[in-house]
Amino acid sequence: MKKKKIILDCDPGHDDAVAIMLAAASKEIDILGITCVGGNATLENTKLNALKICTLIDRTDIRIYAGSDKPIHYDLVTAAHVHGKSGLDTDGDPIFVDPLYKIQNKSAADFIIDECHKNEDKIYLCPTGPLTNIALSLEKDPSIKNKIREIVFM
Repeated sequence: MKKKKIILDCDPGHDDAVAIMLAAASKEIDILGITCVGGNATLENTKLNALKICTLIDRTDIRIYAGSDKPIHYDLVTAAHVHGKSGLDTDGDPIFVDPLYKIQNKSAADFIIDECHKNEDKIYLCPTGPLTNIALSLEKDPSIKNKIREIVFM
């Protein structure tokens, strides 16, 4: 069976942490990368949270990209009342990220565009947060719509 090639576009709070772990555990999914966006928490926190989650599940092979820090036309309103200030507040032991595991230099929008063009098969975009990175990708290169199999979101 051919694996589905996906990009997880998320704003890691507790819910997205579970989504990342489930996707990473699936034998039917090939995660091309994770793109982060400001949403449940600030972009700085969602990037750090993605690094922590992938570190926790020993998947530091997954590349992570920074995207938009706020909606296109509005100010960012986080969900600190649900996920805590960091977006991943917990009472457990701290998760330390390997200093060699870093956010990639390419922007999330450019990564999405490049992966759409690079892959022979159409890809799946799986947003679990604000759709800003996907909107910016489609705005920058509308031709990628023909390279996307589906956008599957919660």
